[in-house]
Amino acid sequence: MDELLSPILRFLGYVVSELLLGTFFYAIGWPFVKAVTLGKYPKREWLSGSKNEAYVCCVGIFVFSISLMAALGQLSA
Repeated sequence: MDELLSPILRFLGYVVSELLLGTFFYAIGWPFVKAVTLGKYPKREWLSGSKNEAYVCCVGIFVFSISLMAALGQLSA
């Protein structure tokens, strides 16, 4: 049973982490990185697994977190 469940869970983890979250956070981070670098980066590296793609996703996570905190009133004094 464990031999059957492990590949299924690994596949579901891949779908959630790479496809859903990677695409979501890349789409959020892309315009911010593009604006800060004045259009120089990111180049055509979406779904390539490169470091630059990971950096753009990290910017997306950061922007999403700050936006969520602002929406929930966590940034007001």
